[in-house]
Amino acid sequence: MNPKPRLSAIRYALAGLLMIIMSTAQAEVSVLEAWSRATPPGHPAGGAYFRLVNDSDRGDRVVGVRTDRAPRVELHRTIEEGGNARMVHTPEIPVAANSELIFEPGGRHVMLMGLTEALTEGETYEIVLELERAGDIPVTVEVRAPTAMEY
Repeated sequence: MNPKPRLSAIRYALAGLLMIIMSTAQAEVSVLEAWSRATPPGHPAGGAYFRLVNDSDRGDRVVGVRTDRAPRVELHRTIEEGGNARMVHTPEIPVAANSELIFEPGGRHVMLMGLTEALTEGETYEIVLELERAGDIPVTVEVRAPTAMEY
């Protein structure tokens, strides 16, 4: 029996398995158009906004967020009660299969509290979204003008 044909078949099988693993490992959840508003020096808080897209047939859940720019980072949502708007900490956010969530001013957003330094227009910084199924997703956030309102 010639060992070369058998070895070749094993190589093809391993290559096929590797291709399946690599295609499965591709990001099913992605973050697009991440931005923040510039903050004045000494201002203790800022927000991050973006589009979160789940291209998977399975739902997921955002369970946390972190950054080196602030010691406390939370998922928030602005709600209106009796004509007054207030922010509410949301410990986790469900992400439905094949869906998109918008994080925007006046709605769902990431709140950075105790900023270590001001967010300066034109710079970028990183946050990391922690998802239950997809794992950690690093996100580069662009700092825009203090008056920025949308993407």
